Amino acid sequence: MNCLTLNTPEYPQLLSQSKYAVPKLWANGAVNFGDEFCLAMVGTRSPSGLASNTVKSLVKTLKGYKVRIVSGLAQGIDSLCHEAAMENDLPTTAVIAQGLDMPLQSYQKVLAEKILEHGGNIISPFAPGSLAYQGYFVKRNTIISGMSNAVIVVESRTKGGAMHTANFCARECKPLLAVPGSPMTPTSSGCNHLIYQKQAQIIWNVDELPEILGLNSLFSHVPCPVSHVPKNVPNWAAKGTILEISEICEQSRKPVNEVLAMLTEMEMQGKCKVNGQNVIFLN
Repeated sequence: MNCLTLNTPEYPQLLSQSKYAVPKLWANGAVNFGDEFCLAMVGTRSPSGLASNTVKSLVKTLKGYKVRIVSGLAQGIDSLCHEAAMENDLPTTAVIAQGLDMPLQSYQKVLAEKILEHGGNIISPFAPGSLAYQGYFVKRNTIISGMSNAVIVVESRTKGGAMHTANFCARECKPLLAVPGSPMTPTSSGCNHLIYQKQAQIIWNVDELPEILGLNSLFSHVPCPVSHVPKNVPNWAAKGTILEISEICEQSRKPVNEVLAMLTEMEMQGKCKVNGQNVIFLN
């Protein structure tokens, strides 16, 4: 077991820059995150057959890229994401809501061992000896979002851990994507809500995922989206201007994932403040 602090190079870089950073993380397995694109994939514990197939198809499109799949080791979508990552030779990280030395449920234990065997890792923001506790799951979800470049909600109800992760992602203005579902399917209501509220970019075609995420197939490498941020503040972003994210997309003529990446960088530089769907430009 390794203890990672904000001062250690093994600590996930994006998480260290996140408002959800924690002083210490405990990790089992390989902890060299490097320059991988960390993609969180989350969803319901009781997925439909269609959602299960969607997970496999989405992850398959990422094979050959420097992508790490991040999820929560829970039954359902989380477990499917970890499994799909390993099937496609992608590293995967499971974030759990208990101490690493505490016993896991049987299915989690088997999956965790498999993840470690495939070169992945299990991490936790909770010290050794911490028992699993319902109230810990929110903090676990902040870590999943905080260490990831983007989040995909595959299938979820309007309430639950996946939606918490989505909200944390939106608060940090990271790219948030969602898979639409039938309005007759309760477990699709959360994704449909995110899309309807323009909080998440819709995934119409699984094959377009690498393009949406900005993956570079030539080098099999995924730069952090903020590397595409223009150096100068756009002309329409004058000091004191307040715009909705949708308006920024329209004025900049950029897709929402690029705009969110741009705003993340600008907020880090103190050039704007993001409050929900509204952006206040500071200088």
